[in-house]
Amino acid sequence: SSQHIAINLADQPLGGFIVDVKGEPISVASLVFQVQPSNVSGGTIETGANVDQVKIVDQNGKILAGPTDAVTAGTVTLTDTITFPVGKTYIKLLAKLDTAFDSNDTISASTTPSSNWTTVTGVNTGESITPAPSSLITANTMTVKGASLTLSVSPSPIAQTVVSGIT
Repeated sequence: SSQHIAINLADQPLGGFIVDVKGEPISVASLVFQVQPSNVSGGTIETGANVDQVKIVDQNGKILAGPTDAVTAGTVTLTDTITFPVGKTYIKLLAKLDTAFDSNDTISASTTPSSNWTTVTGVNTGESITPAPSSLITANTMTVKGASLTLSVSPSPIAQTVVSGIT
């Protein structure tokens, strides 16, 4: 779901997807995702190149592909072959946002399985499979939140004279 994610910290979620496999396990040779930052803070303009250590993990936290870095156009290609079993596999796209991001910037991840997932084959039959849908799937938008700390002077104790050597 949409949430706040941190700057310069590994394994921040960019989005979640459900892979629903029917019939036989499938093998996917590469997956391409687009990461789209939006500069709503008015600060530094980010690009997909400011997204590093991108990887895919399953619902158990097991790394399925990556890590790899995004490229300037905001496209990340994960070339580790993944075998998805029959049934639903919940995957998360995780990454590290570099320090070019500012609080309140946003980022979203998307993919078009029919064209961005390549060399998809049935594990048992070796048959070529075209994943559905053929339209763009965009995950929920994440909001970047940077760490902050504010200090001020406490009104207690009040300003006073202190004598040396006395408790």
